[in-house]
Amino acid sequence: MRSLIFPSLILVLFLAGCDPVKKSQFNSAGEAPFKAPVWVSPFHEGFEKALFRTSLDVAERHLTGISIIKRTSDSSFHFTFANEIGMTYFDIEVFRNSYKPDYIFDPLNKKSFLKILQRDFSVMFFSVSEGKPTRKYIQKDSGEAVYMYLKQNLYAWIDTRQNTLTGLAGWSNYFDAVMVGFREYNNGFPTEIRILNPKIKLVLTFNLLGH
Repeated sequence: MRSLIFPSLILVLFLAGCDPVKKSQFNSAGEAPFKAPVWVSPFHEGFEKALFRTSLDVAERHLTGISIIKRTSDSSFHFTFANEIGMTYFDIEVFRNSYKPDYIFDPLNKKSFLKILQRDFSVMFFSVSEGKPTRKYIQKDSGEAVYMYLKQNLYAWIDTRQNTLTGLAGWSNYFDAVMVGFREYNNGFPTEIRILNPKIKLVLTFNLLGH
């Protein structure tokens, strides 16, 4: 199945609170002590740059084209997104807690939107397993292990059969709660990535062209 809207990440925001995860989709893993795997974002160790066919749906706009994500330092990534005839939508440097825009497509050049986008990218780029998770769950439909890191406001989905990170959910406030799905790994890197932000109805999809 090529779609990234997979059951592990068909999640909704609670009407009150920030946590984006609907826990009714989980089974308890029990109260026994557990050992969590060490994991990192696919963009963390060894990543340099990648080329994607990309689509963005937000604010009743549908944008398609080609994007490049490039690691520019240990603490930053550069994201460039343009259509097939060369019109640039985004040219932006992303840091863990900030961003530096070089060019933004005018209809989307709004500080509130860009701050949410920066946070979405931060979850995708910089997440790692820091410390011991507070709880462990089992995703009902897929059987994936789900680890909750309360201090980081983060959930991580792990396919224990393949030992791969398949999803993240993170938030710092009600508006930037985000889910990121990683699918179809090839040589240790996902060929399909999808960012979902339900509150602002954002769907950002990446299909790998070269890595």
